[in-house]
Amino acid sequence: MYGMDASSPTGLHDVLVDLADPRADQLVTDLGCGSGATLAVLARHEPAARLVGVDTNEDALAGLRRSVEKVHAVRADLARGLPLAPGTVDIVICHNVLESLVDRMALLAEIDRVLRRGGRAVLGHTDFESIVVTVPYRTMATADGQMGRWLPGLVRRSGLELMTVHPHIGLSTSLTGKAESRVLEMAAAVRKAARLDAARVTAAEVNRWLDDLRAVDARADFLFSETAYLVLAERSRP
Repeated sequence: MYGMDASSPTGLHDVLVDLADPRADQLVTDLGCGSGATLAVLARHEPAARLVGVDTNEDALAGLRRSVEKVHAVRADLARGLPLAPGTVDIVICHNVLESLVDRMALLAEIDRVLRRGGRAVLGHTDFESIVVTVPYRTMATADGQMGRWLPGLVRRSGLELMTVHPHIGLSTSLTGKAESRVLEMAAAVRKAARLDAARVTAAEVNRWLDDLRAVDARADFLFSETAYLVLAERSRP
């Protein structure tokens, strides 16, 4: 969870790593790794694991190299397949990536291909339509706000075996950190949609929404929460 809430001792990246449960010498690949927040936790959890981070953004990969020692950073477009040999990966982690892909089943098939038999995949996605923000009114636009809740079904229809589904709630009572980042992401998405005449709101209304959020935060009434669904799957076939 986010913010300064005493009831939130375990962060999302810690939960992803706990579900992955890496062991020494295992090959762990984070798809869409960004600057390496999950891999950094994983390196502390199991220093002897072999780590590979895959992302399309070179700036993010540069951040990964700075934050995680002994990581192999690979620049690749996940929509074009994985640059990994079949049956060579022990653990795949992939969070908040599927929403950005047109063919989501293709990536799941690639994950199934690169995992060894008994290898596990930890797949997560924020359910953006479940975001709660304390404000007089709400404005939000995303590519697929329900991606989190669709994730278990996507896994069931792939070659992977669905093991468990875990909800993780991120909570903050102040407009700082992850909560602020998410709110600004939402605002930017709505502004872009407004510019393209794809939203029923204007940029001025988005700015008013942000001002209202800051006012709520200033009087200590702010609350933000979002739910991510984390799916543990396994490659059980030869």
